[in-house]
Amino acid sequence: MAAQLIYLLVVLIWATTPLAIKLGGESFSPMAGLTLRIGLAFIVGSAICTIGGYATLNIRKHGKLYFAAAVSLFPNMALVYVAAEHISSGLIALMFGLSPFSSALLSGLILGESALQPRKLLAIFLASIGLLLILFEGGGVESSSAYGIGLMLASNFLFAGSALWVKRLNRTLAVAPVEQALGSMVFALPGLLISWFFIFGFEVAEVSTVSLVSLIYLGLVGSLGGLVAYYYILNQFSAEAVSLVPLVTPILAMLLGVLIADETISLAMMSGAALILVALVIHQRLWRVFVSKE
Repeated sequence: MAAQLIYLLVVLIWATTPLAIKLGGESFSPMAGLTLRIGLAFIVGSAICTIGGYATLNIRKHGKLYFAAAVSLFPNMALVYVAAEHISSGLIALMFGLSPFSSALLSGLILGESALQPRKLLAIFLASIGLLLILFEGGGVESSSAYGIGLMLASNFLFAGSALWVKRLNRTLAVAPVEQALGSMVFALPGLLISWFFIFGFEVAEVSTVSLVSLIYLGLVGSLGGLVAYYYILNQFSAEAVSLVPLVTPILAMLLGVLIADETISLAMMSGAALILVALVIHQRLWRVFVSKE
C-alpha cells in the first residue's frame, strides 16, 4: 500500500510542479525563483544528511556523475523557468512528457544502444504532428508560444541527455540517490548564481504569499521529496508502470491550470495533446500495463 501511495505522490508532484513554477513567477524572475528553489533544497537536504549521518559527497570520486546530473538542473531547468513566462503550465507538463522521444534519439550516441525501432519512429512522427498542431494554433505561429515551446524542446534534450549520461556512469558507480541529488545541486548552483546576478540581473522584489509558498513547495517537495519518491518507485514498480507517469501528469496539469490559474485549453491544444499522448502510448508500449499475461 505504501508503494502505491508514493507512486501517486510522484504523479501529483509532477503534475503540480509546472503550475507552481508559473505561480512563483508572480514575484520572482525565472533565475531568481530557480536559484532560490535549488538553494533551499540543498540547505535542507544537507541538514537532513548531516543529522542522519549519511550521503557524504565525494567530488574527487563522483564529480563526473554530479556534473552529469547537474545538467538536468542547469541549464535545463533554467530553460523551463523562462519558458513558463510564455506558455501555460499544462503545455509545460505536456512537453515534459516528450522526454522518452529525446531519450530514444540520444541513446545511440550516449549509450551506444539503438532505440529507433519502427514503432518508436512512428511515435516520434505522431508527437511531431501533435506539436505542430499546438504551434500553428489559429493558422499562424504566435512568437511568444513558439519561443516557449522551443525552450522546452531544448530542455527535453538536455534532460534526456543528462539522464542517459548518469545511467552510463552508474554502470561502474554505486551512488545513493540523495548523494546524487545533493552533488548535482553543488555543481548547478554556481551557474545559477552567476546567471541570476550577472546575466539576468538581481532585483529585490516584493514577495507575495503565493510566490513564497510556491518557492517552499518547489524546494522541499518538488526537488527533495520528488527525487526520493521517483527513485523509490523506479525500484518498486515495473518500467511500464513508471512510464505511465508522463502520460497521466499532463492531463492533471492542464486541469489544475484551468481550475487554479484560469488557463484556457483550445481545441488545437487538445488535439495536439491527444496525438502526443497516443504517441507516448505507442512509444512506451503502455498497453502492456493493462493486458494481463497468460
